[in-house]
This record gives sequence, structure tokens and C-alpha cells, in this order.
Amino acid sequence: MFDRKKYKSFARIQLKKRRTVPVLMTLVTALIVLLLSLPSIKTSIAIYTEILQAALASTNQDEILRIIQKYRKTAPLESFLSWIVFFVTAICTIAQYCVYLKMSRSPEPVSFGDFFTGFAHWLRAIGAALWRRLWTYLWTFVFFIPGIVKAIAYSQTDYIVAEFPHVPVTQALDISKKITRGYKADLFVLHLSFFGWYLLCVLTFGVASLWVVPYQMMTYINAYHALMKRALETGVVTLEDIGDSNGERYGKQ
Repeated sequence: MFDRKKYKSFARIQLKKRRTVPVLMTLVTALIVLLLSLPSIKTSIAIYTEILQAALASTNQDEILRIIQKYRKTAPLESFLSWIVFFVTAICTIAQYCVYLKMSRSPEPVSFGDFFTGFAHWLRAIGAALWRRLWTYLWTFVFFIPGIVKAIAYSQTDYIVAEFPHVPVTQALDISKKITRGYKADLFVLHLSFFGWYLLCVLTFGVASLWVVPYQMMTYINAYHALMKRALETGVVTLEDIGDSNGERYGKQ
């Protein structure tokens, strides 16, 4: 049932002649995150530079510890900025998913305004990101592998949050666990199938991501639709669970 080649093929078709908005969304999100991350990046570079210089000059260990201690004073600010980046990324991600969901359901053009409309879900986006991170971390503390497995199980939460505004965040995570049951390995392989594209992004210093990220996100959206449709057909999830009692999105079951 899980056909990653089909999801990728659909993604290319869905993006054909409609790449402008996805590319702009990717660019804007990347620039916002980069700007917010600059203070942390500058501090990290400064720390490693000073430590390297001290090491090359055969400085004693006390001097290196002094350098580290000096930059520890900026830790609270770094922590605050990291949380800001986390929240902003979560909001922008949900806003993008709103656009990709729209593109997946209609061949009609989308506008950049659709991206901004998605920001209306900012509170749910933050709630979903925090709730998912909490449970992923708890499982990771148990052991690394269970953490990865659970991260995949929770991977559909954002799509559900974006598509069904009336579904509580906690319920969205539970639904994600249900629809990924039996397909975690398939989703893992789907992510791995983009490894070559990730490498291309690195080699082009991120420029290729303007094309790769939309392709990747659209593919994941198609996989999500297939998982949700299958779950509804088998009764694993009901239309009432997703607040779609009329079957407007996935048809009456």
C-alpha cells in the first residue's frame, strides 16, 4: 500500500508550474531562522577560534577553562534564542504545511498570502512542537532507538494540526501514532531516500534546498494522505476523530 515512488511522482506533478510560492516559503523561513541564529553562530565561532588559538600556542589548561568560563555568561541568552528559533520554526512549518495541503488537494495556483494565512495557527503550532518534543525526549531518555521509533510515530502530528484545526494537539499526536502503525519502517526508508538530495544541498551551500525542500515536503504530504485514507478505511481512525463528520476531505466512510 505504501508506495514512495508514487508519492514522489505525484509531488513532481503537483509542483509543476507552481514552484514559486514553495520556493519563497522555503527562502523566507530559512532567512528568518538564520537571522535569529546569528548570535549563537557568532558565539560558537568565537569560542572555537579562541580555544584553537590557545591550543596552538600551547596555552595551559587553565587558560582554556577561562575562555570557556567567559562564554558561559552568554548561556542564558543563547538558551532564550534557541527557544525563539524553535518556536518560529514550528510556526513557519505549520504555515508551509497549510499551503502544501492546499496544493495536494487542488491543481489551482496558490499565493504567498496562503503562507501568511497559515500563521493564524501559531499557538497550535507551538503546542504541537512542544508536545511532540516532550514525548520524543522522554522516549530517547529510555534508549536511543525507541526515541527514533517514536519520532517517526509522531511525525504526522503537524499535518493533522494543519489540516484539522478543531483537533486538539494531544489528540493529533495520538492519531499520528495510529496512522503510522505498521508503516514506521516505510516512513524511515522514505526519509532515507532523500539522502542524495540532502548531500546536494550541502554541496551547494543550501541553494539546492530551495528546490529540494518543496519536493520533500510535498512527498511527505502525499504519504500522509495515503496513511490517513488507509486508517479511515480500516476503522483505525474515524471521521469523528478528525472532526470531519461529513467526509469532506477523505470521503464518507
